[in-house]
Amino acid sequence: EVCEVEMAERHGEYKRNNLDWYVEPSWAVDKLFEHVGFEGKIFDPCCGIGTIPLAARAAGYVANGSDFVARASGFGISNFLLDKTERNNIVFNPPFAPAQQFIEKALTNVRPFGKVVAFVQCKFLYSQGRHKLFSRPEMHSIVVLSRRPSVPPGEFLLEHGEAGRKGGSIDFCWVIWQRDRLAGQLAKIVWAL
Repeated sequence: EVCEVEMAERHGEYKRNNLDWYVEPSWAVDKLFEHVGFEGKIFDPCCGIGTIPLAARAAGYVANGSDFVARASGFGISNFLLDKTERNNIVFNPPFAPAQQFIEKALTNVRPFGKVVAFVQCKFLYSQGRHKLFSRPEMHSIVVLSRRPSVPPGEFLLEHGEAGRKGGSIDFCWVIWQRDRLAGQLAKIVWAL
């Protein structure tokens, strides 16, 4: 028997969040840290309830974050698209509609040799319009999540808690860029289970 939460996720019956606030599970963030290492601090400009910074801290990194709206205590409020602060590494789950704009902004804000890492639906990779984004010399790697994560709207998660997460129905991956990579290096793909 398929529970009501699973049906909602499979059929897009969640009430859409107007700021594209959807919450990645911590296990998906842990998979990133299993496969990708970082030098220096990690910053999440779309931190929501803090899943990425908290998982980064648990993995031994110094991490912090902010969001456009206050969603959790201990994290700042800022509009990342207007932010000019240089960061060592930027790891985030960008809002879907302006994701490319957020990634391009992150690439201008990350310090030399720092990484920009975006948690996106795999279909984000398949676009003529984003070809330039993926053919940049900074393109480093992709970590494909073999297990589909449940990524509900933030309000749904706040109402139902982690117990509301069931099986996901959409494929996700982590896309990684690194400043100052040598031109001509091929990006690699890793499948995480």
